[in-house]
Amino acid sequence: MIVCPSSKCGSPNVADLPHYWRSLPSDSDLKAKYAPPAAARGGYLAALGAVVVGVLVVAGGSVLLGLLIAAGGLGWGAIVYKVTAYAEQQRAAWESSRVCLACTGRF
Repeated sequence: MIVCPSSKCGSPNVADLPHYWRSLPSDSDLKAKYAPPAAARGGYLAALGAVVVGVLVVAGGSVLLGLLIAAGGLGWGAIVYKVTAYAEQQRAAWESSRVCLACTGRF
């Protein structure tokens, strides 16, 4: 049996957070409080486009400018990857969270 880990509560009235959130009415104030983390919007296409433009600029003769554009695209891709991975990690943590229905604490 799972109980609330709060030293002030200790209630056995615990629910899975995603299930509890889905069961709340849409006009509930708790719907926003317990909402899942926002999903990251991927910008991989923009990063890939910058790399392609950089390669085309290199092929057009401006090597330094093309390499700079391509490196910027690769950097942007790395940032997008990190943000997406962090958002997925936060979402996974939310999916495995629980909520105490007595003290409304999350754990």
